[in-house]
Amino acid sequence: MVRKDSTYRYCLLLLAAVTGFTLLFNTAAGQSKVLTIAPGESKKVTLAPTSITVAAYQWFRNGVAIPGAFTSSYTITQPGTYTVVAYNQESCASPVSEAIVVREIDKRVDLAVVKKSETRPIRSGEPFEYTLTVNNKGPALATDVQLKDALPDGLEYIKVNAATTGIVDYDATARVLTWRIGSIDLGEEVELRLLVKAPLNGTVINSASVKSAEEDANPANNQSSDTKSILGLDIPNVFTPNGDGKNETFEIPELSSFTENEIIIVNRWGNSVYEKKNYRNEWTGEGLNEGTYFYVLKVKTSRGNWEVYKGYVTLLRNKQE
Repeated sequence: MVRKDSTYRYCLLLLAAVTGFTLLFNTAAGQSKVLTIAPGESKKVTLAPTSITVAAYQWFRNGVAIPGAFTSSYTITQPGTYTVVAYNQESCASPVSEAIVVREIDKRVDLAVVKKSETRPIRSGEPFEYTLTVNNKGPALATDVQLKDALPDGLEYIKVNAATTGIVDYDATARVLTWRIGSIDLGEEVELRLLVKAPLNGTVINSASVKSAEEDANPANNQSSDTKSILGLDIPNVFTPNGDGKNETFEIPELSSFTENEIIIVNRWGNSVYEKKNYRNEWTGEGLNEGTYFYVLKVKTSRGNWEVYKGYVTLLRNKQE
């Protein structure tokens, strides 16, 4: 079949015009041949305007035609090598374009938080520290990182002893500590030390959580909990009022941490030998013989609850050589 001259010339013009056509990324004027996308991200690729009228296009991924990709722009959603061919109204095809190499990069982060209390024994009313560490296992930079620590009823906030970076706020009404860390690089670790106290003995469970502006690849380690056993008052089981200036009274450490208290001490026959409200560690056992006595101590916590302690204390007067 003999092709008409006008059609032949038109095909040659199209071929010449699109042989070196330019691909624009995101409709901007960048000329890079490598494009990167994150998982779930999409980027639009558009052909630069040409003086030759093009009737249709065909986009290819890894050499395979993409169904329905017939316009001058194509939105890329997965990695691969992309090319395009243009056609005029006489179905003349241009040479295959230069390739766009699309690589997938992971912009997710992996933030991990660990919260630990001091390992030493802690008694009610005694200040102790929590150490909170946050690190980014990557692969991407974590931005707008925030940690929140909602204190349970069994804890009282005292202060933040130290923070390696960021800004720390404590909302006393909501009982929530917020640590605005900012950015954490891949492999970087930051730390905060929080001072608290527990007014009651028992078990205190405290949790902290962390998040960032990026998607987290492993949400399971975005929260950490610490379980702490808070001991009651450390009540001695012996005192020695013998005039040597040592251990002269029945002294109960940390008793001043409680707003009110009541104590009753009885002998082995059940008779009361000492009673006092708001006891201040002044009982010397005056007028009593050496021996073992039974006490009942009630203390009122800062939250208005009463705790009861019962036990035995031995009174000794002989001086130890």
